[in-house]
Amino acid sequence: MLNPMNSQADASRLKQITPIVLSAWVAFTMLAAAFFLIEIGVMYDDLAHPSATLMKDLANLGWSVQTHAIFLITLRLIFGLTHFVIAGLIIYRRPNENIAVFVAFFLVLLGSIFWPPANQIASQPEFWKTPRHIAQFLNSIAFLVFFFIFPNGQFTPRWTRTFTLLVIPFIVGVYFLPQTILNPRTWGMLPLFIFSITVIIVMIYSPIYRYRNISSTTLRQQTKWVVFGISIALMGYFLIGLPFALNILQMETGTISNLAAVTGMMLFFLLIPLSIGIAILRFRLWNIDPIINRTLVYGALSFLTILFYVFTVGFFANYFRNTQTNIIVSFIATGIIAILFEPLRQRLQRGVNRLMYGERDDPATVLTRLSQQLNSAIAPESVLQTIVETLAQTLKLPYAAISLLWDDKPRFATHPNLPLSELLHLPLTYQTEHIGELTLAPRAAGESFSPADMKLIHLIAQQAGTAAYTLRLNNDLQKSRERLVTAQEEERRRLRRDLHDGVGPTLASLSQRIDTAAEFVNSEPEKSRQLLKDLKGQVKETVAEIRRLVYALRPPVLDEFGLVSSIREHTAQYSGPNGLQVTFDTTEPLPSLPAAVEVAAYRILLEAFTNMVHHANATSCQIKIKVEEKNLLLEIADDGKGLQKGNRAGFGFNSMRERAEELGGECVIETNSVGGVTVRARLPLARS
Repeated sequence: MLNPMNSQADASRLKQITPIVLSAWVAFTMLAAAFFLIEIGVMYDDLAHPSATLMKDLANLGWSVQTHAIFLITLRLIFGLTHFVIAGLIIYRRPNENIAVFVAFFLVLLGSIFWPPANQIASQPEFWKTPRHIAQFLNSIAFLVFFFIFPNGQFTPRWTRTFTLLVIPFIVGVYFLPQTILNPRTWGMLPLFIFSITVIIVMIYSPIYRYRNISSTTLRQQTKWVVFGISIALMGYFLIGLPFALNILQMETGTISNLAAVTGMMLFFLLIPLSIGIAILRFRLWNIDPIINRTLVYGALSFLTILFYVFTVGFFANYFRNTQTNIIVSFIATGIIAILFEPLRQRLQRGVNRLMYGERDDPATVLTRLSQQLNSAIAPESVLQTIVETLAQTLKLPYAAISLLWDDKPRFATHPNLPLSELLHLPLTYQTEHIGELTLAPRAAGESFSPADMKLIHLIAQQAGTAAYTLRLNNDLQKSRERLVTAQEEERRRLRRDLHDGVGPTLASLSQRIDTAAEFVNSEPEKSRQLLKDLKGQVKETVAEIRRLVYALRPPVLDEFGLVSSIREHTAQYSGPNGLQVTFDTTEPLPSLPAAVEVAAYRILLEAFTNMVHHANATSCQIKIKVEEKNLLLEIADDGKGLQKGNRAGFGFNSMRERAEELGGECVIETNSVGGVTVRARLPLARS
């Protein structure tokens, strides 16, 4: 639908006016048909009384006057009836759409009076001039308005409505007031040329502006059909008229060249109503883009070939009057055209492809530009946005977006709203890991991506997968830093609280009690000694508290005994003849470890061992501490009851996992097939 109505009120209103619209259109069409039949009669009377020169030309051609008249009348009937039939189909299929009614009205007018022009009917009766001027006046206005409102029925840009109102008085002057200042033909050559060029530029600008700024994919597809029909009609008219303009062929009425030219021009101009009908009724029936592509390529190729040939032959003909020389020149020009045909076709094909499809045929250039833009992108988030915009601009797509698995909706898109056309969804992967999804909309509704499109899309999707994985790593790193900073702040808060609430008041109390003991040294020595004994006990408690705080920062046993001996010392109290059997598999001697790795390993091993002792009911435990390939590998396996189904990892395991991840390692917990649990951790010893 060109102008769909969504509300029930609008739908009911349209149903009410449909009989009125149909009646008005039928009445207008009957009037136009009567006008058309009278035009046929006037034209036949003119053709039935040819001039002596025309009769002579027809005799040379072997045609009678009647045959010539019937041929042109038949051509006129085909041209007019084609417009009438298409207009009838449009009004029948789209009676509720204002733009469809207007187009049907326009086609009826165009088919009635477009050809032949009045000045080509020598015996036109005087009474017929006024009706014909009225029809031409209406057709001129309809033709102007058609460019401004097709295909959505609205004047675009809005100022074209005012422009139309300003031009109408001059159209009135052309047909009804030819001797007044309102007729531009009385202005002189230069003002008339400026006025005509201005109107033509505005008529061309309006659909271009609508296509680029307002039209949806459906309206763009309809616009392409009409532009295609009008362009081919004008191109055919130019190519047919070029030999006559260059005096290569003669345009005398009644000659075979004249009849062929008139027939060819009429057939080309029939593409205008046909393309309008397809645009309104069946714009999805065929994909217009390949048709336009081939037409542009071979139309431009034909034009350049003819132009080169005419220029070459015409140029040398001015200097060489010899017939044999002209034949040689023609032969040479034909050979040059044959040699240049394929390279020129390939160059034109690349240019047209770039115009219609972007730079899909040159992936190296696209990837080079994408690489340059990615190098200039500062924020990681801007990388994916750059990829999306480059892909959309390269292939001229209306919509492109990248969504990541950890996001609810696409964060990187070229347009905030999804288009109505079908979308192409491609997974973004890094190696074998699924990262996100690339979503693309085709250039027009119902259009699919070609193999050339898909080749370039897959190349860019690989870059997008890597960029999305990098963004995820960056986000994970940022979250890890945030957790690390949070943990550091929590640790500082705990130390501040312990020092402020524990050690600080204790030391303040010691200072006061020392002053009190000093006062009783001479007067009450016994009481002073008792105070000093109490102070000694309080000092011991303070020292123990300070040791506890220091131990929380870094266990002293690591500095005294090392990692392996510290773990052996801790587990010894639980092992024995009737206790837990603990075995060790360690790298001997263990190399010097970074302080952070050593503390993390100690905490992970103690946490895992403590969980096993309290919850596993195990009888044996194997502890592995090995250095392999610049990694410290930790493993604690027991033969206990294992993890219960449905149990989730608690605070202890989360703590072990976070300690490993802070150093770039990993920690996993597994249930053994024969029973028990195994905790494995890997801590990098050096980061590249």
